Amino acid sequence: MSTTTLSSSVLKEASYDSSSQRLVLTFNNDTTYTYEGVGENIYRGLISADSAGRFFGMNISGKFTTTRG
Repeated sequence: MSTTTLSSSVLKEASYDSSSQRLVLTFNNDTTYTYEGVGENIYRGLISADSAGRFFGMNISGKFTTTRG
């Protein structure tokens, strides 16, 4: 699993497991959500985006099966 600390007003950290296509995001309020079926291109886009929060809103939020914790 790859983990990246994000410099964002919304997101603190992103972890990605390419074998399971599972993305785990930790928000700045320490809430964690797991997103299933996320392609590696989405993870790479998130960690390289100028605005991780904007990328999340446009490309991740509401688009994948999500569980809290």
